[in-house]
Amino acid sequence: MHLKVTLTTALLLGLTMLSAQEKATTESGKKVLLWPNGTWKPVPEPSTPKPGGDYQRPKHSTDRITFPKSKFTVYYDASIWKKVGPEQPTRQTYQHKDGDGYAVVIAERMQAPLETLKNLALTNAKNVAPDARFAFEETRTVNGLKVLVLQIKGTMQGMPITYFGYYYTGTEGCIQILTYTTDNLFDEFKNDFQAFLNGFTIES
Repeated sequence: MHLKVTLTTALLLGLTMLSAQEKATTESGKKVLLWPNGTWKPVPEPSTPKPGGDYQRPKHSTDRITFPKSKFTVYYDASIWKKVGPEQPTRQTYQHKDGDGYAVVIAERMQAPLETLKNLALTNAKNVAPDARFAFEETRTVNGLKVLVLQIKGTMQGMPITYFGYYYTGTEGCIQILTYTTDNLFDEFKNDFQAFLNGFTIES
């Protein structure tokens, strides 16, 4: 269940694709992507997420997740979440006390368009669930910050999986905060997932 694709990796993987295609405008004004073999497709329009509500950090989320040289902080409840896996400069993984829910935080100093993070989220999910698809999307204000909210569903080795995460990009860099479990347990963990996600903030 590891999601290993970071923004840096995605940028490197995308260099070949970017160099092999060109943008053009048809006589009718439509923008398209052209490939050397003569094929083309319309340039995808950026999606407009639905507006969500205003969310605050829970009072019981007092422990902090931080990263070197980063202003990103995620507050969480250490009585519910335990850190697992090896220490990494840009990535930390947590497991729910009941064992079947997970949270991953990936923070990087490079700024990227929010649409890039959205595509990256789906790429990450497809690494473990090839049929992954967006099931829900909206924007929320979390501790004064505008974040993209995505729910992605897919199947991993026959198990239906639900991913639920926040995505933010700004001059501070970009961050992906992701929670996940199997479909049948999502409602059971949903409140704790939401509390973990709402611990996101930026501190100087």
